[in-house]
Amino acid sequence: MSEREGVIKFTLAYQTLSHPINSPVLAELSVWRDYSRSLQLLGQDPERYHGLGYGNISARETGAAFVISASQTSGLKTSDDSVFARVQSADLVRNHVASEGMLPPSSESMSHAAIYQCLPEVNWVLHSHCPEIWTRADALALPATAEHIPYGTPDMAMAVQTLVRSMPSQGVFVMKGHQDGVVSYGHTAEQAVTLMVSCLARAKLLA
Repeated sequence: MSEREGVIKFTLAYQTLSHPINSPVLAELSVWRDYSRSLQLLGQDPERYHGLGYGNISARETGAAFVISASQTSGLKTSDDSVFARVQSADLVRNHVASEGMLPPSSESMSHAAIYQCLPEVNWVLHSHCPEIWTRADALALPATAEHIPYGTPDMAMAVQTLVRSMPSQGVFVMKGHQDGVVSYGHTAEQAVTLMVSCLARAKLLA
């Protein structure tokens, strides 16, 4: 696949702040972000995706608002409050995001928004790039979006909503049109991340 990772495809109304956002989810979000990076579920590798950062994690605040790791920050070994942005609203049809923070939100913000808007019981979403899971999606019997649907588009957001409506309130699915793209979600951070880790372990057993 030739798509370039990390490109923001939605229109963005973004307020640049001179200080980190203030949110009650930041401490836990930072811990789980760094843990996910230690497992290479998100990160940056000069040999992958043109050397750009990959993967992101988010946590719901209230309603449809959520905090997400900022664009191209996955390469940082550890995080602080400055590397998270708040998505205040997302219009899936218009492909538009309103956000604030010291840095712009992840290019996958629309997919996160699609899950939060569709499943009110979900509070955490992890979008990983995991070739071990992605290439064995069929063997693992994982739900998946169609191969012709690219990431970061209204079509992907709608496909994600259609998919998760048929899934449990915590789960894992693959984006077949987004190289190595795997998403997990749950009510808690532990659910979302451990679902991904468990899936990775099962994928490695198939190797």
